[in-house]
Amino acid sequence: MSSHTKNDHPKALRSAISFKDVVGHKKVKARLKTIIKIIQQPELFERFKTPLPKGLLLYGPANVGKGMLARAFAHEADMPYYEISGSLLFDIDYIKAVYKDASKHTPSLVILEDIDIKGLLQGTLTNVSFSDIAKVLENTNARVFTIATSQTLEAVDEVLTAPKKLDFLIEVDKLDKDARRFFLEKILEKPHDPKIDKERIVRYINGMSAVDLERLGRMAVLETIEQGKKQITEEILIEQINIIKYGHKIDKQMVRNLEKELEMTAYHEAAHAVLSTILLPHIKIEQVTIAPRSKTLGFVSYNADEPMSNITKEELFYDVCVLMAGRISKMKKAGNTQMDSGAIDDLSQASFQIYTALSTLGMDSELGLINLETISPISENFLREKLEARFLLWSETAFRYSKKMVDTHWEIISKLANKLIEKEIVEGDTLLKLVGKKRKKPKIPKIL
Repeated sequence: MSSHTKNDHPKALRSAISFKDVVGHKKVKARLKTIIKIIQQPELFERFKTPLPKGLLLYGPANVGKGMLARAFAHEADMPYYEISGSLLFDIDYIKAVYKDASKHTPSLVILEDIDIKGLLQGTLTNVSFSDIAKVLENTNARVFTIATSQTLEAVDEVLTAPKKLDFLIEVDKLDKDARRFFLEKILEKPHDPKIDKERIVRYINGMSAVDLERLGRMAVLETIEQGKKQITEEILIEQINIIKYGHKIDKQMVRNLEKELEMTAYHEAAHAVLSTILLPHIKIEQVTIAPRSKTLGFVSYNADEPMSNITKEELFYDVCVLMAGRISKMKKAGNTQMDSGAIDDLSQASFQIYTALSTLGMDSELGLINLETISPISENFLREKLEARFLLWSETAFRYSKKMVDTHWEIISKLANKLIEKEIVEGDTLLKLVGKKRKKPKIPKIL
């Protein structure tokens, strides 16, 4: 939050943070350096008879360094900068005053931090007035550049991302490997076991924010001291990572019918892991665990350093089969009468993916290349009966396919389940050895 109050006179600041101080985000920093070069050469735009760009939007998850990148931009461009955040984003008079002052010190920069913030106005939760800020940008000196930050692109009204306003839209994704490695090295400046597998930990902390990683360092130290150890161990680090991601381990006495619950969870997660390894081998698994936690009774942890930007019909179908495998495995082990609510999230995701494949991705052989989202506002019932019939066919086909795979690989699933019951956690490398060399997967049925 900014330290300004409404009565403050806007003050120009100088940033001491450079791009070298911002870990990771190589592609984003390269793009920002290019933007600095072009806005410092107005003649490039005069040649094309087009006005100078007035700003950019940095959007992405919280705590990935968007604010630091904005201040580093000011440093690299050698610009004084003004920062507006928190409640001041709702004070249009203050915003106008900032831009008026910035116009006297051009070239200059204005940072609108967390512009997707919501505030209470006359008892109603409301957005920042994007249209008012857009008007300010329209009437501001062309040499005042604006950087706004937001968690999502959708949260910012298009009036502000229209041409001649925030011309550049740049996604700042989760911390990359370099950034995660940097934070781990900071943690390991403290006394630690030299045998810690750093690359393994870097993979495990995938998806965690800078705040999470700062918390991880402190939690690891506290746990080390509490255990009476002299140095941070790999086991302590992994347990603290799992606590941050998945919650604390539940006191086993709090789990009703614990032994039976753990056994069923073991077969559920084992089926997910084995079918995923066979059907989707490009998606790497870091660990499978049945340790009961506050957020889940068990989970398969995936390493998503290279998230898929595009998915094929085959991959989507296989993913649905993996999601169904947990319930199918438990049914095979305990019988159909022992169904429980443990697969609710799996079934929710599977149903959504099938519906999406049919209604918006044009993946069904009979419905064809259609996207019903564009038609639904005109007719809610268009192809409704046909869509329902095809949905049930996809669901039944995926169930049969998944069941056949579970039956075929039941011996491996059982071995993995027993290992989980014995050890609570199985690493990805052990899983790969258990599954063995590349196994055949039947092609998806032609009726889809």
